[in-house]
Amino acid sequence: MWKRTEKSKRPRKQSKKETGFTLLLLSNSEKKPVQFQLPPLFFKGMLTVVLLLLGLTGYGLISAALLKPVARQKAALEQEIALLKVEQDKIRSENQNLKAYTEQQDKEMQNLQEVSDEIKSNIENLQGRDSEIRGKLGLSENPPASSGNASQPGQTPVGTAQSTAELQPLALGDAGEGEEYNKLDGSAAEVILQRESSVQLSVMMGARQRGNTMQLAAELQRAQALVSLTSENYDEYEGVVASQEFQAQQRAERAQQRRQTVIGYALSFLGGRYVYGGENPYSGTDCSGFTRYILSHAGGVYINRTAAEQAQQGREVSIEEAKPGDLIFYSNGSRVNHVAMYIGDGRVVHASNERNGIMVSRWNYRTPVHIRNILGE
Repeated sequence: MWKRTEKSKRPRKQSKKETGFTLLLLSNSEKKPVQFQLPPLFFKGMLTVVLLLLGLTGYGLISAALLKPVARQKAALEQEIALLKVEQDKIRSENQNLKAYTEQQDKEMQNLQEVSDEIKSNIENLQGRDSEIRGKLGLSENPPASSGNASQPGQTPVGTAQSTAELQPLALGDAGEGEEYNKLDGSAAEVILQRESSVQLSVMMGARQRGNTMQLAAELQRAQALVSLTSENYDEYEGVVASQEFQAQQRAERAQQRRQTVIGYALSFLGGRYVYGGENPYSGTDCSGFTRYILSHAGGVYINRTAAEQAQQGREVSIEEAKPGDLIFYSNGSRVNHVAMYIGDGRVVHASNERNGIMVSRWNYRTPVHIRNILGE
């Protein structure tokens, strides 16, 4: 039990020591109880410790109550972070796949660009061949549009061919008929050249803008097929043109040979007699009789009898355009009264007069008034 004791007091002077508590053990025992004296400071310390423990416990409880929402928020944030990491990994994987796909697309686009450049080069080549063929065929570079804007049924407007089936081979018939190539309206050559010189890649350009490489590749393949077919058709045209040029060259060679035959036949009568009104170099002839006889017998061309009448036949040419076998006419100031045959190198052969007969002179020994191409070549 506890028993409060007091310190002994001195009679005259009060003790400065403070009172405390005495603890008696075995107070009901016959033995002398054990007495412990506890100072007040001990109780103050114990009270302080208890209060401190109570404060710490209250602080812990309050902190725990306050930190519960924080813990829940932390758990939710950690879960969200985990989900974000999963999404991040997924996005990273998708980005890698997209990068690989983009690289593949870039490679395909590069290949398609090379094909497009090749097609463009082929089209430019075809345009050059088109211009060359038009020049050889005598067709206009930019054909005039037909009257009216509406297309006739069954016809494809120029430059808007829808498929390669529309580009049919050129049906030219006989390659030797040059006049068939020189018509500007309705000729097969003109229609085909109009259509095939207008190969367009507008659909391909539209696909390029949409970035659809699959459609672009398909359109490029179709364009390649179209260009290939057009090139084959132009090969056919060039073969036809070559045939026409060959035949034109043959005609030119025959014409030149014909003129040389005419000149050689005329020169064979050099020194022959001049007879006014005569028509036969063997027996005597005048100027117009001589030219008429030579052209009919050596050139197969029949002309009028007098020089004035002959001056109205054939086609007028200049001295620069004159060829052997052409006729040069002279006048006495009022009418044509003499004719000579040009033999080249600025010379003519003619039945001059009774004194000189058939002879060779300079083409301008007199002032000419007409130069006519009678042979027509």
